[in-house]
Amino acid sequence: MDSERMGSVMVIPTFLFLSLLAGSLAQNPELSSDENYNYPDLWDEVSGDISEFPVQNNKIIIDIWKYVDRLRMYKILFNKSDEYFFQLGQNNTGNALWALNMFFGRLYKTDRLSEPSDSSVCAYGSGCISHNSGWGGINFYVVAFNFLAAVESGFLGDIPYEIEFVRGKERRSDYCYSLHECRAAHPMAMNLGKRYYKYLKSKTTPPTAEDTLDTTAIKYMWDTHQAAIDIGTAKFNSISEYSSAAERDFTMDFLLAIEFCEAAEYRPYFESAAELLEGFPHRPLTDEDAQDLPDDFSTRQKAMLVAVKLIRTINDFSGGVFLTLWKTLMALSDVNKALGRFFIKRLLLIPSFW
Repeated sequence: MDSERMGSVMVIPTFLFLSLLAGSLAQNPELSSDENYNYPDLWDEVSGDISEFPVQNNKIIIDIWKYVDRLRMYKILFNKSDEYFFQLGQNNTGNALWALNMFFGRLYKTDRLSEPSDSSVCAYGSGCISHNSGWGGINFYVVAFNFLAAVESGFLGDIPYEIEFVRGKERRSDYCYSLHECRAAHPMAMNLGKRYYKYLKSKTTPPTAEDTLDTTAIKYMWDTHQAAIDIGTAKFNSISEYSSAAERDFTMDFLLAIEFCEAAEYRPYFESAAELLEGFPHRPLTDEDAQDLPDDFSTRQKAMLVAVKLIRTINDFSGGVFLTLWKTLMALSDVNKALGRFFIKRLLLIPSFW
């Protein structure tokens, strides 16, 4: 057996080992009893209508450094995409954009969009997003590429004006601020976003029963997300000195774990996204958290820290081969993807099994 085949054979057993190890840390996980915590702040207060944004000089102006403006962008995409998903469930819980919406809200609630060196600047509740927030910078690309690709593909209908983002006061060269700028700077990522929204637009509306689970839409959504993450993390490295080493490490650990989830076409709906985020740390990590698991973290949060660190450690030790083999294995069949999601749940979504 050659080394590549041997590596493929070892991928699933390795994930099972990780899941059992992380599971031993969470025999009695704490679960949030407040379902409203999963919704982004102000979710019900924004209508999701593009007319909410002001028009100046024949341009729709979006202050992408304000929490509520980014939330409006997410809500607009969410509302428009609702008609393309079958059997959405109560409160449209089957929309494939829930994972992105909810994670943005969780970044805000856990104070990861504030100024890392001074938590009083753009702190939770202030409504602004710091230009020095690594998480805020990464999320910039996620929401910008999705929104602008939806505009470019015609998914949002006939918009009479150009879209322009308010330019930040700092690090202006790290970002793009219009459809023209983002397409010129990042054509591949924009193409993936456009593919996703053109695919949704091409679907039958209202959807048929066969569209109950649209794995193509899930794949295209995650492909767009990963393209944005790849660009955003490169920018994040340039401003990472503002965060603690522990928070920087967790950021990269978590994003790598999400890449494993994406390869298995992890379901991005409301309930599954809420399960995944249950273990997301309720605050940024500090230098004091580097040695020991934080005392103020729940068992579930501690288990996630251990799990994502183990995934990254093994992947780094393999020189990235672990992720490559995982992606290869997941691409072989839907059965493999189902097995992959099972082991991911064993590893990251422990309450489903304990």
